Order: sequence, then C-alpha cells, then structure tokens
Amino acid sequence: MAIHVHNIGKKSEGSPYSWDSKDALLYALSVGAGASEPAENLSFTTENSRGIEQRVLPTFAVTLGGASGSMEELGDFKLSQILHGGQTITLHRSLPAAGTVIPVSYMSAVHDKGRNAIIELTTDLLDADTREPVASSITSMVIRGEGGFGGDTGPGDTWAAPEAAPDLVVVQRTTRDQALLYRLNGDRNPLHSDPALAKMVGFERPILHGLCTMGFAARTVLENVANADPDAFGSLNVRFAAPVVPGDELETSIWRTEYGAVFQMRVGETVVLDRGTFTLRGMPRQDATQDFAAATA
Repeated sequence: MAIHVHNIGKKSEGSPYSWDSKDALLYALSVGAGASEPAENLSFTTENSRGIEQRVLPTFAVTLGGASGSMEELGDFKLSQILHGGQTITLHRSLPAAGTVIPVSYMSAVHDKGRNAIIELTTDLLDADTREPVASSITSMVIRGEGGFGGDTGPGDTWAAPEAAPDLVVVQRTTRDQALLYRLNGDRNPLHSDPALAKMVGFERPILHGLCTMGFAARTVLENVANADPDAFGSLNVRFAAPVVPGDELETSIWRTEYGAVFQMRVGETVVLDRGTFTLRGMPRQDATQDFAAATA
C-alpha cells in the first residue's frame, strides 16, 4: 500500500453545491447556538426575528460540498487506517444565508511522520457565478502505518499552551442527541449514530463528529472574541486530540492575542481540541506556535 504523492497539487472540481436559509439554521443549532438566546444567537438561528438579520456561522463552510475527487487519488490504503487529525478553515468573505459554490479539492501536502503519514487535503469553495474564492479548508488526515517512505516530515511540533491563566473559560454541555442532530448536515457516518458499530470499533457508545466539536469551539471563540460578528472571522485551526461523547460538558479556555485568540477545549481533564488558533479577518495569519508566543509575551 502507498500514498500517491505524485497526485499532490492535482485538482478535482466537484458539482455546484447549493444551500438555503434552513441549512444554515440547522448547522447553527447543531453546534449549540440557541442553547441560550442572546441576540447574536438569534441571528444564527432565526430568519424572521424583528430587527435581526439572519447571519451564518463561518464554520458552516465545512459542510458545503465536501471534498471532490476520490480516495483512490490519495492512495491505496484502507479507510480504516484514516484518522481525522486536524482542520483549518479560512473565510475570504462572509457566507450568505443562501448560495451556491463549486468545490475544488486537491492533495496539498504529504508528511512522513515515521510510523504514520499525514495527508493535507485542501478544498477551495468558489462562487458559482463569479468563481471568486469564498472559503478554503484544509483537512489533515493521519494515515496509520503509511509513514517511513522518506518524505518531508513537515513543520515541527513546538506548540504549547500559554503559562498564563486564560482570559476566559466558557463551559457548555452537549446534548445526548447532539450527534444525531449534527449528522443532518450531511455526515451520516454510522460511527456517530449506531451503537453496535461504535462498540465494534472500541467505543462504549457513538461519538460526536470532530467537526461538531470544532463548531462548538469556533462559535464560542467568535462570540467572546469578535462579538459574534462573522465579518470578523479570518481563519481557525484545530487539532483533534480525543473524542467527545454526546452529553459531555465542553470547557473552552481562550487567550486573546494581537491577531485574535488561541484556545484549547477539555472534557474534564482530557484535552479534546488542541492547538486552537483564531485569526481576525484582515490580520496576518499566525501559526499555532507564533500565536502562542504572542499570547505569552
């Protein structure tokens, strides 16, 4: 088995993907908006509240169209070898309540980590009418057992949490049906809904989608660092460190920086989202190491 490194940079264009107001509202509800009802949540969860215009959570972009192309272009490894390691999302402009985009995907990097390999899959969402960029996402996939091929090891892992106390800590509880709600955005992987399958792969019960956990964190950071303003969202990056079970209580620690914020999410003592960075739109994007250096300076 092997990773098809010769396909790095090879682009694949998918079919136009459309969404409407209801899709955006469902996504917001599925990542915890509306659990309480300040005005900023109503803008994400209603389309007809008096004096409140519907707005769209930036991370909704990860549900639009999915990656185009096929797994065969990435390599001939098994799906069971893949772990979702991390996610980056960048908005080039705010998402409307309804629209159409064209996804263009490509393998943008492969890193040799010794025993394992990491594939970075980039998806650019283009406006269907103008082909101008709307959003970009990078999915980092850990391919177990496929390292050791002599490739580039990638960036060094020097990330560390700030020593200073966080500027704020936000606690939210997921619901027992959180994964059942989030799957309606399009990811119907039975790992998140079928108790029998979850037990087959070693979990006591179905786990929450990693992108749902990320959505909770992104919404929390946006509300507390950027006044819940989607126009302020530049980019966000996370690493998935441990699974979340629907019903878990999420504790998000946030440190404000010159460029936005850095953050980390825990369930009890377990870090579930690590290396979180949020960059305000218009600011130079910082990697996790640079942002944490700024936070502790």
